[in-house]
Amino acid sequence: MTQPRQAPPTPHVRKRSPLPWVIFAVLVVVAGIVLVPKLLDDDSADTGPQPVAAAEQDPLLVAVQKCDPAKEGTKLGDQNRQLTVTGIGKKHPNGLSESALTCVFDTLQVPGALADRMYSTVEADGRLQGEWPGFTVSWTNSPTDGLGLTVTRD
Repeated sequence: MTQPRQAPPTPHVRKRSPLPWVIFAVLVVVAGIVLVPKLLDDDSADTGPQPVAAAEQDPLLVAVQKCDPAKEGTKLGDQNRQLTVTGIGKKHPNGLSESALTCVFDTLQVPGALADRMYSTVEADGRLQGEWPGFTVSWTNSPTDGLGLTVTRD
């Protein structure tokens, strides 16, 4: 009797690992996540982060409309680039109340430390100045005249 022939052994085929392809795919995805936003950016990141108030069309006008619609203690000038604010004092009973001043500070995103400095200024300090992104401010504070400030948009 003859025995059936066995099929010749198949040559050893080396199985390729999918690891290089997985690494390549991950690198492509990461490169896409990092590079695509930079390629599509309209150069707005070059100016640095902008405060919300500066992103609005006319932040000083918004502050007046929102916080002093009767215009009792605010006055716009220099083509809406300068806002003069008068707080309540003995000479200015029609100025802005502390809550209205807080509204102006919040709308223009005045840093808390700067607002505290304005409120704590005394008459003997004279006229002081400060700034935050997009704005500069000068102010005086006295019981007679109240807190008076001039905000200028850069």
